[in-house]
Amino acid sequence: MVFTQGVGLGRRLQRELFRLVVSDLVGAEPSLYAARLAHYVQLVRRSAVAHPEWTAALVRWTRHEAGLGYTARAGAAEFLAARLAAGQHGMSRQLIDSVLVDPLDPTWLLYYWNYFHGRALPKPLKRGISDAVRRLYTEQSVREHDHLGMGLRFGDVLNRVHPKPVDERQSALFRAVLDRRHDRNAEGTRSGPRTPAPVRELPRLAGHTLVVADQRAVERYDFAGTVDLVASRCERAEVVRCSDDVGKVVRTRFRVLFRRHDRVLVITEDQQLDRPLSWSVPWHVPLHVWDLSDQDTRWASVSRRRYRYHGRSDNAVRVIPLFEAGEQGLWPW
Repeated sequence: MVFTQGVGLGRRLQRELFRLVVSDLVGAEPSLYAARLAHYVQLVRRSAVAHPEWTAALVRWTRHEAGLGYTARAGAAEFLAARLAAGQHGMSRQLIDSVLVDPLDPTWLLYYWNYFHGRALPKPLKRGISDAVRRLYTEQSVREHDHLGMGLRFGDVLNRVHPKPVDERQSALFRAVLDRRHDRNAEGTRSGPRTPAPVRELPRLAGHTLVVADQRAVERYDFAGTVDLVASRCERAEVVRCSDDVGKVVRTRFRVLFRRHDRVLVITEDQQLDRPLSWSVPWHVPLHVWDLSDQDTRWASVSRRRYRYHGRSDNAVRVIPLFEAGEQGLWPW
Protein backbone atom coordinates (compact mmCIF):
# COMPACT_ATOMS: atom_id res chain seq x y z
CA MET A 1 0.00 0.00 0.00
CA VAL A 2 1.55 3.27 -1.15
CA PHE A 3 0.62 6.53 0.52
CA THR A 4 1.10 10.01 -0.93
CA GLN A 5 1.45 13.20 1.06
CA GLY A 6 -1.43 15.67 0.96
CA VAL A 7 -0.52 19.36 0.83
CA GLY A 8 -2.22 22.70 1.11
CA LEU A 9 -5.14 23.99 3.07
CA GLY A 10 -8.33 22.13 3.86
CA ARG A 11 -6.67 19.15 5.52
CA ARG A 12 -9.40 18.99 8.12
CA LEU A 13 -12.11 18.57 5.44
CA GLN A 14 -10.01 15.94 3.66
CA ARG A 15 -9.40 14.00 6.87
CA GLU A 16 -13.09 14.02 7.77
CA LEU A 17 -14.19 12.82 4.34
CA PHE A 18 -11.48 10.16 4.19
CA ARG A 19 -12.42 8.87 7.66
CA LEU A 20 -16.05 8.60 6.63
CA VAL A 21 -15.21 6.56 3.54
CA VAL A 22 -12.77 4.26 5.36
CA SER A 23 -15.27 3.63 8.15
CA ASP A 24 -17.63 2.20 5.52
CA LEU A 25 -15.15 -0.67 5.16
CA VAL A 26 -16.09 -1.92 8.62
CA GLY A 27 -19.82 -1.45 8.33
CA ALA A 28 -22.68 -0.94 5.95
CA GLU A 29 -22.57 1.38 2.98
CA PRO A 30 -24.70 4.47 3.69
CA SER A 31 -27.45 3.87 1.13
CA LEU A 32 -30.18 3.12 3.68
CA TYR A 33 -29.05 5.58 6.36
CA ALA A 34 -30.27 9.02 5.40
CA ALA A 35 -28.40 11.10 7.98
CA ARG A 36 -25.06 9.46 7.22
CA LEU A 37 -25.59 9.73 3.48
CA ALA A 38 -26.49 13.41 3.83
CA HIS A 39 -23.28 14.03 5.79
CA TYR A 40 -21.23 12.21 3.15
CA VAL A 41 -22.89 14.19 0.35
CA GLN A 42 -22.20 17.48 2.12
CA LEU A 43 -18.51 16.65 2.55
CA VAL A 44 -18.09 15.43 -1.04
CA ARG A 45 -19.73 18.53 -2.48
CA ARG A 46 -17.56 20.88 -0.42
CA SER A 47 -14.41 18.95 -1.27
CA ALA A 48 -15.27 18.68 -4.98
CA VAL A 49 -15.23 22.47 -5.25
CA ALA A 50 -12.29 23.14 -2.94
CA HIS A 51 -10.09 20.14 -3.82
CA PRO A 52 -11.32 18.59 -7.08
CA GLU A 53 -8.20 16.57 -7.95
CA TRP A 54 -7.95 15.11 -4.44
CA THR A 55 -11.68 14.34 -4.31
CA ALA A 56 -11.65 12.61 -7.68
CA ALA A 57 -8.71 10.47 -6.57
CA LEU A 58 -10.54 9.55 -3.37
CA VAL A 59 -13.70 8.53 -5.23
CA ARG A 60 -11.72 6.39 -7.69
CA TRP A 61 -9.87 4.72 -4.82
CA THR A 62 -13.21 4.12 -3.08
CA ARG A 63 -14.42 2.07 -6.05
CA HIS A 64 -11.29 0.32 -7.24
CA GLU A 65 -9.34 -0.35 -4.05
CA ALA A 66 -11.92 -0.17 -1.27
CA GLY A 67 -14.62 -1.86 -3.36
CA LEU A 68 -17.42 0.41 -2.07
CA GLY A 69 -19.73 0.61 -5.06
CA TYR A 70 -22.56 2.73 -3.67
CA THR A 71 -20.20 5.12 -1.90
CA ALA A 72 -18.20 5.63 -5.09
CA ARG A 73 -21.21 6.11 -7.37
CA ALA A 74 -22.81 8.58 -4.97
CA GLY A 75 -19.48 10.39 -4.62
CA ALA A 76 -19.07 10.72 -8.39
CA ALA A 77 -22.65 11.96 -8.83
CA GLU A 78 -22.30 14.58 -6.10
CA PHE A 79 -18.88 15.62 -7.39
CA LEU A 80 -20.55 16.41 -10.71
CA ALA A 81 -23.53 18.15 -9.12
CA ALA A 82 -21.35 20.34 -6.91
CA ARG A 83 -19.04 21.42 -9.73
CA LEU A 84 -21.97 22.26 -12.01
CA ALA A 85 -23.57 24.32 -9.25
CA ALA A 86 -20.29 26.18 -8.73
CA GLY A 87 -19.83 26.82 -12.46
CA GLN A 88 -16.76 24.58 -12.59
CA HIS A 89 -16.13 22.28 -15.53
CA GLY A 90 -13.92 19.36 -16.42
CA MET A 91 -13.02 16.08 -14.64
CA SER A 92 -16.61 14.97 -14.01
CA ARG A 93 -17.07 12.92 -17.19
CA GLN A 94 -13.82 11.06 -16.58
CA LEU A 95 -14.68 10.40 -12.93
CA ILE A 96 -18.15 9.08 -13.79
CA ASP A 97 -16.62 6.69 -16.32
CA SER A 98 -13.93 5.52 -13.92
CA VAL A 99 -16.28 4.42 -11.11
CA LEU A 100 -18.55 2.37 -13.40
CA VAL A 101 -16.79 -1.00 -13.43
CA ASP A 102 -19.66 -3.51 -13.30
CA PRO A 103 -22.28 -3.91 -16.07
CA LEU A 104 -25.03 -2.87 -13.64
CA ASP A 105 -23.17 0.22 -12.42
CA PRO A 106 -24.66 2.55 -15.09
CA THR A 107 -28.14 1.43 -14.02
CA TRP A 108 -27.45 2.03 -10.33
CA LEU A 109 -25.95 5.45 -11.03
CA LEU A 110 -29.04 6.47 -13.02
CA TYR A 111 -31.25 5.28 -10.17
CA TYR A 112 -29.26 7.46 -7.77
CA TRP A 113 -29.35 10.51 -10.04
CA ASN A 114 -33.07 10.14 -10.76
CA TYR A 115 -33.90 9.89 -7.06
CA PHE A 116 -31.77 12.77 -5.78
CA HIS A 117 -31.44 15.09 -8.80
CA GLY A 118 -34.33 14.34 -11.16
CA ARG A 119 -34.53 12.88 -14.66
CA ALA A 120 -32.62 15.61 -16.51
CA LEU A 121 -29.10 14.34 -17.24
CA PRO A 122 -26.27 16.88 -17.51
CA LYS A 123 -23.91 16.35 -20.44
CA PRO A 124 -20.93 15.19 -18.35
CA LEU A 125 -23.14 12.54 -16.72
CA LYS A 126 -24.50 11.30 -20.05
CA ARG A 127 -21.05 11.22 -21.61
CA GLY A 128 -19.44 9.52 -18.63
CA ILE A 129 -22.11 6.82 -18.57
CA SER A 130 -21.85 6.47 -22.36
CA ASP A 131 -18.11 5.91 -22.11
CA ALA A 132 -18.69 3.21 -19.50
CA VAL A 133 -21.50 1.54 -21.45
CA ARG A 134 -19.26 1.16 -24.48
CA ARG A 135 -16.81 -0.75 -22.26
CA LEU A 136 -19.31 -2.75 -20.22
CA TYR A 137 -22.14 -3.78 -22.53
CA THR A 138 -21.15 -6.99 -24.30
CA GLU A 139 -23.12 -10.03 -25.42
CA GLN A 140 -22.12 -11.81 -22.22
CA SER A 141 -22.91 -8.94 -19.86
CA VAL A 142 -26.30 -8.39 -21.52
CA ARG A 143 -27.09 -12.09 -21.25
CA GLU A 144 -26.12 -12.25 -17.57
CA HIS A 145 -27.34 -8.93 -16.22
CA ASP A 146 -30.17 -7.45 -18.33
CA HIS A 147 -33.04 -8.79 -16.23
CA LEU A 148 -36.76 -8.32 -16.72
CA GLY A 149 -37.08 -7.54 -13.02
CA MET A 150 -34.94 -4.41 -13.28
CA GLY A 151 -36.90 -1.18 -13.37
CA LEU A 152 -34.29 0.23 -15.76
CA ARG A 153 -33.31 -2.27 -18.45
CA PHE A 154 -30.04 -1.92 -20.35
CA GLY A 155 -32.13 -0.59 -23.24
CA ASP A 156 -33.51 2.16 -21.02
CA VAL A 157 -29.94 3.18 -20.15
CA LEU A 158 -29.04 3.28 -23.86
CA ASN A 159 -32.14 5.32 -24.60
CA ARG A 160 -31.20 7.94 -22.04
CA VAL A 161 -27.48 8.38 -22.72
CA HIS A 162 -27.22 7.47 -26.44
CA PRO A 163 -23.72 5.96 -26.53
CA LYS A 164 -21.93 5.65 -29.86
CA PRO A 165 -21.10 1.97 -30.49
CA VAL A 166 -17.45 1.07 -30.83
CA ASP A 167 -18.08 -1.06 -33.94
CA GLU A 168 -20.83 -2.65 -36.03
CA ARG A 169 -21.04 -5.67 -33.75
CA GLN A 170 -21.80 -3.49 -30.74
CA SER A 171 -24.20 -1.45 -32.85
CA ALA A 172 -26.18 -4.63 -33.57
CA LEU A 173 -26.07 -5.52 -29.88
CA PHE A 174 -27.39 -2.08 -28.90
CA ARG A 175 -30.26 -2.42 -31.39
CA ALA A 176 -31.20 -5.80 -29.93
CA VAL A 177 -31.01 -4.44 -26.39
CA LEU A 178 -33.24 -1.49 -27.29
CA ASP A 179 -35.80 -3.81 -28.89
CA ARG A 180 -35.94 -6.32 -26.05
CA ARG A 181 -36.64 -3.73 -23.34
CA HIS A 182 -40.27 -3.54 -24.55
CA ASP A 183 -40.79 -7.31 -24.65
CA ARG A 184 -42.08 -8.01 -21.16
CA ASN A 185 -43.08 -11.54 -22.15
CA ALA A 186 -39.57 -12.60 -23.13
CA GLU A 187 -37.82 -15.28 -21.16
CA GLY A 188 -35.98 -13.82 -18.21
CA THR A 189 -32.22 -13.99 -18.28
CA ARG A 190 -30.36 -15.83 -15.60
CA SER A 191 -27.13 -14.63 -14.10
CA GLY A 192 -24.16 -16.80 -14.81
CA PRO A 193 -21.49 -17.56 -12.20
CA ARG A 194 -19.80 -14.41 -10.91
CA THR A 195 -16.09 -14.26 -10.39
CA PRO A 196 -15.53 -14.00 -6.63
CA ALA A 197 -13.74 -10.95 -5.33
CA PRO A 198 -10.06 -11.63 -4.70
CA VAL A 199 -9.14 -12.43 -1.12
CA ARG A 200 -6.91 -9.61 0.04
CA GLU A 201 -4.17 -10.31 2.52
CA LEU A 202 -4.33 -8.31 5.70
CA PRO A 203 -1.96 -5.33 5.60
CA ARG A 204 1.31 -5.18 7.49
CA LEU A 205 1.21 -2.92 10.54
CA ALA A 206 4.47 -1.03 10.76
CA GLY A 207 6.18 -0.28 14.06
CA HIS A 208 5.59 -1.71 17.52
CA THR A 209 2.01 -2.70 18.39
CA LEU A 210 0.61 -3.46 21.84
CA VAL A 211 -2.27 -5.93 21.50
CA VAL A 212 -4.39 -6.37 24.62
CA ALA A 213 -6.79 -9.32 24.25
CA ASP A 214 -9.69 -9.95 26.63
CA GLN A 215 -9.46 -13.74 26.94
CA ARG A 216 -13.09 -14.16 27.96
CA ALA A 217 -14.26 -12.33 24.85
CA VAL A 218 -11.75 -14.13 22.65
CA GLU A 219 -12.93 -17.53 23.85
CA ARG A 220 -16.62 -16.64 23.72
CA TYR A 221 -16.40 -15.61 20.07
CA ASP A 222 -13.78 -18.22 19.06
CA PHE A 223 -11.42 -15.41 18.12
CA ALA A 224 -8.04 -16.81 19.19
CA GLY A 225 -6.98 -17.53 15.62
CA THR A 226 -7.75 -13.97 14.57
CA VAL A 227 -5.74 -12.54 17.47
CA ASP A 228 -2.77 -14.64 16.36
CA LEU A 229 -3.29 -13.52 12.76
CA VAL A 230 -3.35 -9.87 13.80
CA ALA A 231 -0.11 -10.33 15.75
CA SER A 232 1.50 -12.02 12.75
CA ARG A 233 0.73 -8.99 10.57
CA CYS A 234 2.54 -6.62 12.93
CA GLU A 235 6.14 -5.69 12.23
CA ARG A 236 6.66 -6.05 15.96
CA ALA A 237 3.92 -7.08 18.39
CA GLU A 238 3.55 -7.49 22.12
CA VAL A 239 0.42 -9.49 22.95
CA VAL A 240 -1.03 -9.29 26.45
CA ARG A 241 -3.82 -11.80 27.14
CA CYS A 242 -5.98 -10.66 30.05
CA SER A 243 -7.70 -13.35 32.09
CA ASP A 244 -8.88 -10.77 34.63
CA ASP A 245 -11.44 -8.06 33.93
CA VAL A 246 -9.89 -5.98 31.16
CA GLY A 247 -11.32 -2.79 32.66
CA LYS A 248 -9.41 -3.46 35.86
CA VAL A 249 -6.25 -4.15 33.88
CA VAL A 250 -6.63 -0.85 32.08
CA ARG A 251 -7.11 1.08 35.31
CA THR A 252 -4.31 -0.59 37.30
CA ARG A 253 -1.66 -1.93 34.91
CA PHE A 254 -1.96 -0.18 31.60
CA ARG A 255 0.67 2.47 32.19
CA VAL A 256 3.10 -0.32 32.98
CA LEU A 257 2.16 -2.34 29.89
CA PHE A 258 2.52 0.64 27.55
CA ARG A 259 6.17 1.23 26.67
CA ARG A 260 6.34 3.69 23.79
CA HIS A 261 4.40 1.50 21.39
CA ASP A 262 3.40 2.98 18.02
CA ARG A 263 -0.22 1.94 18.50
CA VAL A 264 -2.48 0.12 20.95
CA LEU A 265 -5.14 -2.39 19.91
CA VAL A 266 -7.58 -3.63 22.57
CA ILE A 267 -9.77 -6.62 21.63
CA THR A 268 -12.67 -6.96 24.05
CA GLU A 269 -16.47 -7.02 24.31
CA ASP A 270 -19.08 -4.65 25.65
CA GLN A 271 -16.57 -2.59 27.60
CA GLN A 272 -16.98 1.13 28.06
CA LEU A 273 -13.25 1.71 28.21
CA ASP A 274 -12.82 4.62 25.84
CA ARG A 275 -12.25 7.30 28.47
CA PRO A 276 -9.89 5.40 30.82
CA LEU A 277 -8.02 4.01 27.82
CA SER A 278 -7.66 7.45 26.27
CA TRP A 279 -6.25 8.75 29.52
CA SER A 280 -3.80 5.85 29.73
CA VAL A 281 -2.47 6.12 26.17
CA PRO A 282 -0.55 9.27 25.16
CA TRP A 283 -2.69 11.51 22.95
CA HIS A 284 -0.40 11.18 19.93
CA VAL A 285 -0.51 7.34 19.94
CA PRO A 286 -3.35 5.75 17.92
CA LEU A 287 -5.72 3.73 20.09
CA HIS A 288 -7.94 1.08 18.48
CA VAL A 289 -10.71 -0.66 20.47
CA TRP A 290 -12.25 -3.69 18.78
CA ASP A 291 -15.58 -4.57 20.41
CA LEU A 292 -16.47 -8.12 19.34
CA SER A 293 -19.95 -8.07 20.85
CA ASP A 294 -21.37 -4.97 19.21
CA GLN A 295 -23.35 -5.86 16.08
CA ASP A 296 -25.71 -2.88 16.13
CA THR A 297 -23.45 0.04 15.26
CA ARG A 298 -22.86 0.05 11.54
CA TRP A 299 -19.54 1.83 11.24
CA ALA A 300 -16.32 2.52 13.02
CA SER A 301 -16.56 5.31 15.59
CA VAL A 302 -13.75 7.72 14.88
CA SER A 303 -12.20 10.73 16.56
CA ARG A 304 -8.66 12.07 16.45
CA ARG A 305 -6.35 9.04 16.89
CA ARG A 306 -9.14 7.13 18.69
CA TYR A 307 -11.04 4.40 16.87
CA ARG A 308 -13.69 1.88 17.88
CA TYR A 309 -14.63 -1.05 15.66
CA HIS A 310 -17.76 -3.13 16.02
CA GLY A 311 -18.40 -6.78 15.24
CA ARG A 312 -15.99 -9.46 14.14
CA SER A 313 -15.00 -8.62 10.55
CA ASP A 314 -11.25 -8.68 9.98
CA ASN A 315 -11.72 -5.49 7.96
CA ALA A 316 -11.08 -3.83 11.31
CA VAL A 317 -7.43 -4.73 10.76
CA ARG A 318 -7.49 -3.53 7.15
CA VAL A 319 -8.51 -0.01 8.12
CA ILE A 320 -5.94 0.49 10.90
CA PRO A 321 -3.13 1.72 8.60
CA LEU A 322 -5.63 3.71 6.52
CA PHE A 323 -6.96 5.66 9.49
CA GLU A 324 -3.48 6.27 10.85
CA ALA A 325 -2.13 7.45 7.49
CA GLY A 326 -5.15 9.73 7.03
CA GLU A 327 -4.32 11.48 10.30
CA GLN A 328 -1.01 12.51 8.71
CA GLY A 329 -2.53 13.52 5.39
CA LEU A 330 -1.04 10.48 3.65
CA TRP A 331 -3.44 9.05 1.08
CA PRO A 332 -3.39 5.53 -0.41
CA TRP A 333 -3.33 6.62 -4.04
